[in-house]
Amino acid sequence: MKKILTFFAIASFTSVFSQITINANFPSNMNSASTVDADVKINKGAVGNFAKYQLDVPAGYVISIVDAKGGNFTFENQRAKIVWVSVPSEPEFTIKLKVQANSDATNPGTFLQKFYYLENNEKKEVEAAPAIINIGGGSAVVATTPTETKPVTTTTPTETKPVETTPITTPTETKPVETKPVTTTTPTETKPVTTMPSETKPVKPVTSSSSEAGMTYKVQIGAYSNQPSKSKFSGAGNVNIDLINGMYKVTVGNFKTLDDAVKHRDELKSKGYNGFIAKYKDGVRIN
Repeated sequence: MKKILTFFAIASFTSVFSQITINANFPSNMNSASTVDADVKINKGAVGNFAKYQLDVPAGYVISIVDAKGGNFTFENQRAKIVWVSVPSEPEFTIKLKVQANSDATNPGTFLQKFYYLENNEKKEVEAAPAIINIGGGSAVVATTPTETKPVTTTTPTETKPVETTPITTPTETKPVETKPVTTTTPTETKPVTTMPSETKPVKPVTSSSSEAGMTYKVQIGAYSNQPSKSKFSGAGNVNIDLINGMYKVTVGNFKTLDDAVKHRDELKSKGYNGFIAKYKDGVRIN
């Protein structure tokens, strides 16, 4: 009889954790260079103490926090995390976010979600169905997690390499100059007329590196809800930290052409800093 009761207790405990779900309300469509609200409802069941919500974000998107339900929010290297030393006591709670799509946002963008917790001092995870955002339009979509709990595995993120754009130069056709002989007649002496060949000046090709009036470019390598120390980015050179729309944004450089900014972004990536191009018009950020 005791063995039967013990088995029933273990089965009941396991079923409580299997009820963990994540209902993510993200927009299925949004406009480029815009910001929209999103929320994630987590049904944690009997989970207590440590927990973590993780959101892997595609290139060109930025996540900022509205309500972390007492957790510590960070956004680095295209990954948003909320960590709770002690998860909220209510069985179900909702965190609120803002999603910003920059002009270079991946289209469509796929957002991957996971919820980590401890069960018998063993780290477990629940993985939600991915949320997908298309650039253009605007309506909401809900992604719901499966009920199956998977053991934690370490996955190496796939590196996305920027596509280099090669400037196209159109050759200029140079037509030969037709020279007509000129005959000069004098009463006594006829002198030959010397014709100088016309000088053809080469035409300079126009490339995409020409700068637009008033436009400058910087490389953004991070966005934080709390102001970070510049020493954290010592390997990136001289950085600027500006408070924009409630987030501390870390940028490097100030370039007159997009080509120069792209080259510097690639140099920073080789040093371990993932970033994207931030555009400024007459000193005012436009993305």
